[in-house]
Amino acid sequence: MAELRKILELWKRASAAGEEVCVATVAAVEGSSYRRPGARMVLTAGGQRAGTISGGCLEAEVAKKAWWLTERGAAVQRYSSFFDDEGDMPYGLGCGGAIRVLLEKGAGAQQAMEALRRSVEARTAQVAVARVDGKPGTELIVDERGREVWSHAASGTARALAAKALSRQASQGQPDYFAEYMAPPPALFVFGAGDDAQPLVQLAWELDWHVTVADGRSHLARAERFPQAAAVKGMAEAVTEPGTQDAAVIMTHSYEQDREILRALLGRELRYLGVLGPRRRTEHLVQAIAPELGWSAEECLARLHAPVGLDLGGHAPGAIALSIAAEVQAVFSGMGAGKTVSSAPA
Repeated sequence: MAELRKILELWKRASAAGEEVCVATVAAVEGSSYRRPGARMVLTAGGQRAGTISGGCLEAEVAKKAWWLTERGAAVQRYSSFFDDEGDMPYGLGCGGAIRVLLEKGAGAQQAMEALRRSVEARTAQVAVARVDGKPGTELIVDERGREVWSHAASGTARALAAKALSRQASQGQPDYFAEYMAPPPALFVFGAGDDAQPLVQLAWELDWHVTVADGRSHLARAERFPQAAAVKGMAEAVTEPGTQDAAVIMTHSYEQDREILRALLGRELRYLGVLGPRRRTEHLVQAIAPELGWSAEECLARLHAPVGLDLGGHAPGAIALSIAAEVQAVFSGMGAGKTVSSAPA
């Protein structure tokens, strides 16, 4: 199960059972670190945990001490891998950096987790602002419209940081605060429900993406074939849904279906639009569509990743799925995309 889903599943189980939880959140990083601000680990009073805040070297230490460290309220701990830091015990981070971890129980932790749930399951952005110096703990939760969802003695600084985080869609803060923008998971639309779509959906699920699978063939577009997908739909319904921040991959293996999907999606300026199959096949598709859109074939092709996927080598369904997921991840993270697979199957 993907990390965010593991975290939320454990938190929901513990909450339903009335079991206390402690949430450990990376609030700041100095130098380099395996995890970035916003990484979480949920601990239950019964000894279970989900999520990671390091490469595996800190989790046991934090789990061992979190409960007594938070006996009197939220606490912040600094863990360093700089061996010349006097007074700090190096925990083997191995990254040449240090992290500050907010440890929190009670209402603040519950509200921060509820905000995370809304961002993942309801796909609505949230901002959580926590004080990490002085008297630490979550002070403010606002939704994507800036409306106050929850507040506990929130300062003017906390409110200003929430507004800044919303406008920049990133983690913002100053030494005393951590303001986290909780973006909805990236959305991937997989148009085509053949067997080769299954490993792509699996990989996307592992990456915590919100996945929709669509196909006009009802014998393929079945939920039991794609248990990790958030939705499995018919083509007519799904083709209207992708937005400018979403990714779509066309892999129906049907020339007619691919043409209709391209006709519907090319004008939407999606974050990512890829077509499985040889370049020459996509060129034929585009030549049939371009006049209807009022563009040249070259303009249409410039909007596409065709053939889809990074050139990682290998032509089995799993290898192709990996190449597609890697390219989409590069685009989602703002890293661009490299050379595409030159001989993906039609």
